[in-house]
Amino acid sequence: MADCQLCGSHHSEDACPQTRTGQVIDNYVVGLLLGVGGIAAVYTAKHLKLGREIAIKVIHKRWAKDAELSQRFIREARETAALGHPAFVTVFDAGTTVDGCAYIEMDKLHGRDLYAVRTTDGPLAPDRVASIAIQVLDALSVLHARGTIHRDLKSSNIYLVPSDLGGERVILLDLGFAKTNDALALTQKDQMLGTPFYISPEQYLDPTLVDARADLFSLGIVMWEALVGDFPYEWENKRDLLAKVMHGKLERHPAARRPDVPAWLDGIIAHVLAHKREDRFESAVAMKAALEARGTSGPDKPGLLKRMFKL
Repeated sequence: MADCQLCGSHHSEDACPQTRTGQVIDNYVVGLLLGVGGIAAVYTAKHLKLGREIAIKVIHKRWAKDAELSQRFIREARETAALGHPAFVTVFDAGTTVDGCAYIEMDKLHGRDLYAVRTTDGPLAPDRVASIAIQVLDALSVLHARGTIHRDLKSSNIYLVPSDLGGERVILLDLGFAKTNDALALTQKDQMLGTPFYISPEQYLDPTLVDARADLFSLGIVMWEALVGDFPYEWENKRDLLAKVMHGKLERHPAARRPDVPAWLDGIIAHVLAHKREDRFESAVAMKAALEARGTSGPDKPGLLKRMFKL
């Protein structure tokens, strides 16, 4: 049994005495645990009088006195609420529990995250991966236009919900690590934020220099993962993984592992996984345009792709 992420003890989250289930937070009675991470847990919640059902995200008690984490948590609520874009979850309110833990009240989503989809259903069809990526890039372009970088883009932060028009709609989650122009002091030079499988080399080398192209690199990893069902690194331990991230030692062409990946999609992913950020797409808008124009070059013109992306 793994250690409980709610408190760090050796038991399951369901048996943890620190679970919020049954508590009342801001007129909402907390229900079942939906998910738990290293910093916070997400529960269902129902308004005592109105009966409205939402989700509530609460920072773990062991982090309650960490002022920096609490600032990031509140910033997530502020940034998400300010975006007002359908690709981001609706935030209703934020506050602090009676025991000092920051929380966010937000819309309850019905769907699955991309990590759950690919681990349960297997690798995704190339066209579906491209469609998901286009929606993610649309959300990132809005975020980047505000001077904000996500910095923790990964498959578990990309939520897929049914669309009213059929198909699926992307919701981008977890802006708690997002870097905004007015909050650079929260990131020190030696403080790496993000998930090792997905971070760009510059996030490891000097997080203070990270720009929007780091999110594009992370999306490239997500696309590789969704297509291949694995990560483009071979590693023995976390230290080995971080060394390979730092030096850019990863596979860049998913078609080498999955031959039915079209050349145009393989080329775009290889381009965005460039070790030097100046060799990637310059923006989310540019990468989205390349994906939407996929029929222009076609898989039968690899020479043109190589010239475009300097492969």
